[in-house]
Amino acid sequence: MTKLLCLLPFFMVAACADTTQGKLRQTIYDMNSTYHVLANPVPDIIAGKVPGVRLTDSQVILIKRAGQSVFNELSALNTSVQANQTLKETAIAAAQSSLASLVTCWSGLKAGTTPAACSALAGDE
Repeated sequence: MTKLLCLLPFFMVAACADTTQGKLRQTIYDMNSTYHVLANPVPDIIAGKVPGVRLTDSQVILIKRAGQSVFNELSALNTSVQANQTLKETAIAAAQSSLASLVTCWSGLKAGTTPAACSALAGDE
């Protein structure tokens, strides 16, 4: 969790780019990194291999759907970057918001609660 919290500010800062589009691309790369750090332990936790963290079947479904939702948003942005398309700040802001909701969802699930952010991302609200 500490690693994740340290990474979150990275997708708010675009350190290596000079242009607006460059900064937006850097933000996408940073969000991808954050997503992958967050998603890395999920299979082990779902499989019950992490002591102290147990998810119910409904929580497993929620985190999978919520994670897929964020992954789809990031994939669409990555496709735009690869196609050298103009990036829109609103799309990136929406992905940042979704990623922040996923962090909230995942943190709550690991702590034994099911935050509303999970249902919202999973499309249950």
